Amino acid sequence: MARKYAAVMALLAITVVLLRGLKDGAGCDATLTTGLIWMAVFAAMGMLLGTIAETTIVQSVQSRLEAELAAIEKPTEEEAQA
Repeated sequence: MARKYAAVMALLAITVVLLRGLKDGAGCDATLTTGLIWMAVFAAMGMLLGTIAETTIVQSVQSRLEAELAAIEKPTEEEAQA
């Protein structure tokens, strides 16, 4: 999941920089250099956000599963009295 977030954010960053370069009529070298820098920055941010999101989801599913298993394993009052 983290790599997917990183890839999407990196592509978004370079696309925005390239479109801005086309709009402003900037030089190719400067635009590509700036695009690659922002691509790396956004890829790092995407990796961080993806890792946080993946960890959050895994912990949520794990805690929910543990709660359901505990409810199944815990005997009800009727079973305990029998």
